[in-house]
Amino acid sequence: SSGINAEYGHPISGGRRIMDLFSGDPLPQNKWIGMKFIVYNLDTNRVKLELYIDRTSGGELDKIADKNNWRKVGEKIDNGTTFVVNTSGGVDGKSAITEGGGVVFLRNTNIAKAEYKFLQVTEIQTPVQKLFAPDDY
Repeated sequence: SSGINAEYGHPISGGRRIMDLFSGDPLPQNKWIGMKFIVYNLDTNRVKLELYIDRTSGGELDKIADKNNWRKVGEKIDNGTTFVVNTSGGVDGKSAITEGGGVVFLRNTNIAKAEYKFLQVTEIQTPVQKLFAPDDY
């Protein structure tokens, strides 16, 4: 199962399947896929999560830039109720995470081997609406 979790404080995380990444099929094996996960604030209390998959380029650099290869497979607005978790240390597990901590984790659970190609993490500066047009992906 492929899912998205929010971690408010390690090791406590809240998981909830909010996007079906491959139409119910298992994660493809021995095949390059492209994945873009975009998260941005809508306001001070809500975050929008969008996920795009490229199943056609095969990880070839000249093809991954083609926006026609990318398909949106899900989106969700988190207003604090999407990932409700029990927390400790005064951390509010019932609020959307609207401030970054400068850290990005890629977690591979129950996977013997994971390979990444062209990995990139980019901070999108606000105001998001003027700098980012989701339809461009």
